[in-house]
Amino acid sequence: MSWHNREQWVAVRNKIGNALTRRLSQRPTVEELEQRNILQAKNEVDRRLERSEIKRRLTRKLSQRPTVAELQARKILRFHEYVESTHAHDYDRRADKPWTKLTPADKAAIRKELNEFKSSEMEVHEESRIYTRMFS
Repeated sequence: MSWHNREQWVAVRNKIGNALTRRLSQRPTVEELEQRNILQAKNEVDRRLERSEIKRRLTRKLSQRPTVAELQARKILRFHEYVESTHAHDYDRRADKPWTKLTPADKAAIRKELNEFKSSEMEVHEESRIYTRMFS
């Protein structure tokens, strides 16, 4: 770019400066980035202290759990005297995969039926019609 005079150069420089200032003002603040967990708020020592505090608190909660007898007394936990169980037969749990046995003619017939359904019966919003995929 060639500059014919100093005023042109200053005008272009100011225009670029204004654009950069506007862009920078739209960037999220440090606090917003910390809230979104994008920017780490603390240094490694603070993070370790916070993690150890959480661990201590959770360990304390686990150690103060009520016993089974207390839960039964408060009617939170109840055991039945009689439990019925039956024998289950072993069987093959693998699913049958009929789509692996389709012939090319079957696949073509399915595609044709799908295309006919999509073009005539299926309700599609006019502006979304361009996104409806037809199979070839």
